[in-house]
Amino acid sequence: MDSSVTNGSAGAERPRRSAAFDCLRAVACLCIILMHTARSTQLMYGMKMTSFARAAVCQIALNLQYWAVPCFIMVTGALLLQPEKQIGYKKLFSRYIARVLKAIVVFGVLFAVLEAIFNPEMRTWSAFLGGCWEVFTGGTWSHMWYLYCLLGLYLLLPAYKKIAAMSEERDIRYLLIVCGVFLSLVPLLGLLHISCGFYIHVGTIYPFWLFLGYYLYRWGDRLPRWIYGAMALLGTAALGLLTWARMRWGLPALDGLFASDGSFMAAYNFRDGYSFVLVILQAAGMAGWFFRCGQEGAAGVKKVLANIDRHSFGIYLIHMAYVRLLYKYLHFDPYALGMAGVPGILAVVLFAFVMAYITDMGMKKLPVFKGIV
Repeated sequence: MDSSVTNGSAGAERPRRSAAFDCLRAVACLCIILMHTARSTQLMYGMKMTSFARAAVCQIALNLQYWAVPCFIMVTGALLLQPEKQIGYKKLFSRYIARVLKAIVVFGVLFAVLEAIFNPEMRTWSAFLGGCWEVFTGGTWSHMWYLYCLLGLYLLLPAYKKIAAMSEERDIRYLLIVCGVFLSLVPLLGLLHISCGFYIHVGTIYPFWLFLGYYLYRWGDRLPRWIYGAMALLGTAALGLLTWARMRWGLPALDGLFASDGSFMAAYNFRDGYSFVLVILQAAGMAGWFFRCGQEGAAGVKKVLANIDRHSFGIYLIHMAYVRLLYKYLHFDPYALGMAGVPGILAVVLFAFVMAYITDMGMKKLPVFKGIV
């Protein structure tokens, strides 16, 4: 999504396999819109989920898209952790960190303005200033969390690059195994009501994703592509079945994996499912498959996906405005089209994508957004 990361810096030589990155990011961008639309449908029309089919469509659509954000971070790691990629402190702060900070401030204020426009109770200076203050506290629109996450990764990037530059394959593999065990597998002990006193001094799963992308980019060719395809399919199928089983039968033993709405948030050290072991299996398989196969395929398809990728950061930033416009302000009901809401949800996804794409094209021409999108 962040083209300063994903497309390389201006004037720099693009790394090999860039077509693979373009395709992966474009597909992930569309899946993120679907994920946010499904979640918004739950929040706005939860009272209309009177049948198992309606509830299951939203929850399965939501849970199966968690792989997308980790894949963006993996592409970031694949590109920026390469030893030949030179990023000094001046470039880090003036280009990478400055761009994310500007995006947080500009779009945080923009979303506060939109809230004031559409919500009568927000049309006061105190409410507007409160919305602007939420840019600092992280209380702005929920999808903006990714920018705060990206900023944290950037701030520690010099240390991460030192680790990558001084490490051999076995060192990175060791790091991934340790982080995977303690940040993904150990939390599962909570399902058995077992408290584990062992831990590592890493707070979140996101550095794991950064280094996994670097590992798959540099050494992933040693596995055949079908392994990655099998990983992606197995992770996706298992997530779908687990979500369906939890919703159909309750299964109290799975409550540690699911919050009240069914998303993977309740277990210790899980944040929206990005550290859940099945999401790791799914996302690693998707990234590995695209890294191996992304250069192949029809030239026309790759061209379309590359074009989407060029706008992916802006699409990510602005798409929720159009989802909110349809649901919160125009009161579009996805269930009015029948079939458990599937056509309606897909219509919202298509509308949000097209409008966000067009908006990003316009934003690129405005000085205030220059250097952001």
